[in-house]
Amino acid sequence: MTADGQPGPDGQPNKLRLEKVAKHYGSVIALAEIDLAVRNGEFLTLLGPSGSGKTTLLNLVAGMVGATTGRIWVDGKDITNLEPSKRGLGMVFQNYALMPHM
Repeated sequence: MTADGQPGPDGQPNKLRLEKVAKHYGSVIALAEIDLAVRNGEFLTLLGPSGSGKTTLLNLVAGMVGATTGRIWVDGKDITNLEPSKRGLGMVFQNYALMPHM
């Protein structure tokens, strides 16, 4: 059983778990409430139209933005309020937002 009380199907902790995670910007819902569990070694693809919340979800997991509601766990550790540099995760952006000259 993991710290979040949810074991994976094999009884092992989930690598990533999101519980009731959502992101709102005022009255705009950037990501509707989501529950997600990813097991160690599992391959996951986020697929959806523009504006469906894929990048927002990744930004939440990486810690680039904070969740409006919900909790995020990695290896059974609650990282919801942990700063990005302490999460042990990385993110590669789709465009050169930080270095547009490249």
